Amino acid sequence: MAKPKTPLLSLGARGSIGDTLTFQKRGQATIVRQKPIPKDPKSPAQLAWRQVYRDAVASWNSLTTEEKEAWRGICPGLTPYQCFMSSELVYAPPPIPIDIGPDPIDRGTYSSFGWTKINKDNPANASGILHTVKVWAYNHITDLKVGTFYTTNEDRLKCRDTALISYVQSGAERTFTGLSIAVEEGDYIGCFFPSGALEGDISGFAGLWQIYNDYVDPGEEANYAFKAGNAMSLYGIGTAD
Repeated sequence: MAKPKTPLLSLGARGSIGDTLTFQKRGQATIVRQKPIPKDPKSPAQLAWRQVYRDAVASWNSLTTEEKEAWRGICPGLTPYQCFMSSELVYAPPPIPIDIGPDPIDRGTYSSFGWTKINKDNPANASGILHTVKVWAYNHITDLKVGTFYTTNEDRLKCRDTALISYVQSGAERTFTGLSIAVEEGDYIGCFFPSGALEGDISGFAGLWQIYNDYVDPGEEANYAFKAGNAMSLYGIGTAD
């Protein structure tokens, strides 16, 4: 149990009682107040920094005595341990999550097969790789191809990268992982499928571009028709470079 450093009722009482009360000197008076509890929000940045520190300590402990001693004198005024740790503790910020496209939800209508369609809603917030795609099919879909696109003119778009997902069962959100689709900040997500349908809406959204036939291959470029207000349930998640 924690104890005050001087008698509890004396004018010089100091210290804390458990995690509840603490005694402090303020001018000529001794005050007692509730002991503050430090917050530990465990943000991604804090957790990443703690892991960097743990890794650095583990690296130091793995050194031989001779290897540790070799750090002596390299950093003036620091011990070998302090010098080693200062070289190891380089903060690596947590990766930025990427998301692209509208939510993969059950919607009011559907988006039919045979067209390359590209969502304008929610362009990519960063550049990197999409590793996950989520869709909600209205009817079973075969040979689903998903790609990232960017505009070269107002309604002219070019495919940046693509992945073949193949079969998608209807009736619920379906998640496909382990993908590797290049994406740049500001890109849009689109797809092509020769049969089936995706859940869609025809109002209330940023719209989508469409063109008949398959244009979901890297480097393919075409002029698209724009459907204002439309959206389809196609969403991507990735990690920034």
